[in-house]
Amino acid sequence: MRKINEKGRSMVEMLGVLAIIGVLSAGALKGYSDAMFKFKVNKTVDIFQGVLQRTMELEEKGLGKNSIDHSNAVNYGFLSECQEQQVDGTWGCRLPIGTLVFDVWDYEGYIEGAFFIRLNDSKSCTAFISVGWEKVVPIEWFNPNGHLKIGGQMDYMWDNKTDMFASDYAEACETCNEGPCDFYVVIREY
Repeated sequence: MRKINEKGRSMVEMLGVLAIIGVLSAGALKGYSDAMFKFKVNKTVDIFQGVLQRTMELEEKGLGKNSIDHSNAVNYGFLSECQEQQVDGTWGCRLPIGTLVFDVWDYEGYIEGAFFIRLNDSKSCTAFISVGWEKVVPIEWFNPNGHLKIGGQMDYMWDNKTDMFASDYAEACETCNEGPCDFYVVIREY
């Protein structure tokens, strides 16, 4: 009898190769998803830090009597663009992981007002607040009645009445597992 040279692969070998490719693809997609989320968080942080920096610059130069909100944010150099999005009946600018709503104005030579970010979920909230905003937001902005708040229940991160920062920010974000989280920076509030 003559032996036939077999060429090709068996079905089991092909399924094994496909399984390996599937596992590698799933890992790559997970890595890509994580990288994209981190990029969106960093982009949102950069935008918000830019807004805070621009607020400080305008306060130093004298804002004047104008109120600034999302409708004139581009004109005043707070944002390079504003894609409008509605949050609880109020209009704001879309961010990669949320929406920015703000209104600031001049009060006797100082900026007063509020910045509000509606973050998409608790994961975005935890990533966003881990920046350490108590080091970024000028402490004088909290006097006399300013505050920094986070979470679905609006837990204080910092309050001038207690002169303390919360120790566990992630705990505040867990209060909004079922929906969006809110991040507030209220400046002065005379």
